[in-house]
Order: sequence, then structure tokens, then C-alpha cells
Amino acid sequence: MARDRNVYVWQAYVTVMSIVSLACLGAMAFVIFQSGTNSKTVEGAIDREQKAQTALREENSRRQLLESMLGVGVPINEAGFNQLLTQITADEQLNSAVKTYTNNMALLGPAATDRNYTKLVSTLMSELRARNQQVESSQRRELTLKDEFDSKLLQETKARESAKQESLDLSNLRDKELVKYTEDIKSQRDEIDKIELEKRNLLQVASKQKQEVMTKLEQSQLEVEKLKGRLDAVVRKLDEIQGEDFQYVQGKITEVSHGGDVVYINLGRADGLRPGVIFGVVGSDVSRVADARPKAKIEVVEIISGAEHLARCKVLSDRAPTTILRGDSIYSPAWQPGRKVEFALVGKMDIDGDGKDDRETVKALIEQNGGEVKVDLPPGGKISGKLSEKIRWMVMGEDFKVRGEMTSVDTASAKDRSVLESEAKSLGISRINLDKLMGWLRGSGVNEVSPLGTAMKSSVMDFRTNTRPGDQTGRVSEIFQNRDGRMNKNAAPSDAK
Repeated sequence: MARDRNVYVWQAYVTVMSIVSLACLGAMAFVIFQSGTNSKTVEGAIDREQKAQTALREENSRRQLLESMLGVGVPINEAGFNQLLTQITADEQLNSAVKTYTNNMALLGPAATDRNYTKLVSTLMSELRARNQQVESSQRRELTLKDEFDSKLLQETKARESAKQESLDLSNLRDKELVKYTEDIKSQRDEIDKIELEKRNLLQVASKQKQEVMTKLEQSQLEVEKLKGRLDAVVRKLDEIQGEDFQYVQGKITEVSHGGDVVYINLGRADGLRPGVIFGVVGSDVSRVADARPKAKIEVVEIISGAEHLARCKVLSDRAPTTILRGDSIYSPAWQPGRKVEFALVGKMDIDGDGKDDRETVKALIEQNGGEVKVDLPPGGKISGKLSEKIRWMVMGEDFKVRGEMTSVDTASAKDRSVLESEAKSLGISRINLDKLMGWLRGSGVNEVSPLGTAMKSSVMDFRTNTRPGDQTGRVSEIFQNRDGRMNKNAAPSDAK
């Protein structure tokens, strides 16, 4: 189609050029023919010549326009092309050719600068070659895919035939297995019938044995109930026995001096006693102190050297010193000869009624008296330490109380306390009220707790005596006697005269 257009344009160009040439020759012949006549004829010839030149210029512009469209000669830009159009008298044939040219050049795209039929033909040829290459590549790809398809088809055909043969083999095997299964089922049914018969016989025997076992079980349950009652009694007795180590008195008052402000006790270096321990004093007729109330309190201020069971104490209570008598018993829940008493603190430890937690003071009092806090559950806090059978006392502070809406911390704390109390009960740990414990451990003064105990304060020196108790003529004081009442031969000769 592009070739036909090129031929059409070329024919138009040749025709126009022929007409122009003939016109020029005719004009020249006419001018020559008329040159010899007269001046008027010459002027007419000159006028016609100018017209012919004007027509020639127009034809040259038309020729340049057609050459630019064909891509012949010097290329011109779009502005020059439009200028040539203005110099040519338009006709229907030229307008049609320009319109056709404009539509054809649109194939080159808006970015093309060299617009002519020669460029269009080369561009279309390049595109055609590229398309032909793509077609050839597609054909090669199609052949490759066809070969792959044929290979896959062959493989699938072989696999299908193999699967068909395998299915046939499995079908034959299934038939054989079905026959064997039928025979096995028949054999199993016979075996089941035999087992059912044996089962009925065994059930009859088992029913008889069950009746015998149930009879024995009822008898055993009655015996277990009796043993359980005995066990509960034994457990209660065991609880009482376990509590005796700490609920029985631990020593005696062996001497009272300085008007009752200073006393001596039959505990000392051999018992592991140290200054600062506070004892409660009860009457000589009290053996168990679980429910007793101390009539006075004393604090150890000196461990007498040279004697295994002798210590000097000062009286702390506000009561009249005369209430303390020789032979009175002493007791401390936080002290035990040769070992430390372990404690667990639970809840709020408010010992002065101000609403604040005084657990650090409680710990200091326990440690001052020879004990040790192993487990602690403060209000709203977490458990520190772990309960064990070595812990003797669980000190119960204020119960957990809820004010307003219960928070997650409150819930966790209440749960921890419940678990701790249950575990303490299972371990046989005795519980003691905070007020009751303080009744035994606290002194009479306000500033009664120090890191080393009040026995290390300077005021203790006021209780020292120049002579030991018993330095009297005619008898040996009881503080120089052993616990069995016999005379302490190591101490008495050096002091008694």
C-alpha cells in the first residue's frame, strides 16, 4: 500500500514537472516569436514571463513539498513544511495528498522528527523484521513445547498403563485377601463363641468372688474407721509432744540481788546463751507456759565466765521487783539451747497500734532474742523464703482486709496467705498471735531494740556487783550449784570462803 502511494506521488511529480517544462518552453517560444513585432508585444511577453516565473516558483515549492513528503533532497522540519503549504495554491488533489501524508506520518509516533515516506517505509520494514523474528521465536518455542508435550504424554501413557496393571494386580490380591478374610472371620466367630462361653463362666466366678470381696471390704472399712480414730488421737498427741520443746520452761532463777533489780539464771555459755536475750518470768509452779502470762521480764546482760550454766540479767518489767523469787521459771519463745528458733511472719505487724507495719522491729526483737525469720509475707507483697519443718512459729499479724474494690495485688496477697497457712498446718508449724509473742519478747522501755540488744548499752554496767552472789559465810549460793543441786566444784572453791 505504501508503495502504491509512493508511485502515485511520483507520477504527480513527473506530471507537474512536465507541465511546468512545457509551459516554460511555450512561453519562451512565444516570447521569441513576439520579440520582433513591436514593443507592446514585448511588454506582453515580459508580463507573461513574470507570470510564468511566478508559476515556476509555485511549482518549485510544490516540488519541494512533494520531495519532503517522499524524503528526497534536503529534509525540512514541520515549520518549513507548513510554510511551503502557504506558498502553493491549494487544490483538491494536493489537499488530499497532504491529508493522506499527515495520517500516514502519525504511524511514526509523536516523538519522531524525521517524517517522510522513506522513513516510514524503513520504520515499517524494521517493525516487520522484528515481528518476523518474534514469529520465528514463537514457532521455535511452539516446537519445543510440542516436543515436551509429546514426551510428557508418553510418560503419562506409560504411567497410566503401569497404574492400570497395578490396579489389576491389587484387584486380584484383594479377591484373595477377601477370601482369606472371610475364612478368618469365620474362625474368629468360632473363637468368640468359645470366649463368650468362658466369659460367662468367669463372670459367675467373679460375681461370687466380688460378693466375698465386698464383704471383706465392708469389714476393712469398719476397721479403717477404728484405726482412723486412733490415728487422729495419735496425731493430736504428737502435736502436743512436738510443742513441748518450746512450751515448757527453759530455766530457773537461781539468785535475786540488788533489791530485786538483778537476777541470775541457770543458763550460760554451755547452753549457747548470749547477752540481749529477753526471758519472761513465771512462777515456780508453772511447767507449761502456752497459756501463762509472765509476771516480769529479764534481759541477759552478762554470761558469767568460769561457769557453764550461769548468766546475770537485769529486770525490765515495771512491776515490783519483789515479785521475782528464787526458783521462778523463765521462758522465751525465740530462744532454745544450742540452736536457733526459726520464725515465719504473716500479715501486718503493728505492735504499737499506730496503723503502720512494724515488721522490721519485730525481726530485730526476734534476732535479739536468738531467733531468726526465715519466711516473710508482708501485706500486699510477695512471699520471701520457703517453709520447712525446721520453722517452729508462724507469727500471725493482722488479717487481710479489703477496703473498697479489691485489686489484683490484694487478691494475690490473700491467696498467698491462704496457701502459706495451709502449708504451715501440713508441716506442723505452730501459730502464735503477734500480741502474745510481743508479750514475751518486748521489754518495758520504748527504745528497747538495738542491733546488738540492750545488753550492749553502757547502762548495763550499773548492774555489775563487786562480789558474786553467794559470797556469804556459812553457805554456798545456788548459782554455784549444778542443776541437780550438787555443788559446782569448779566455781565454788575460787569464790566461796
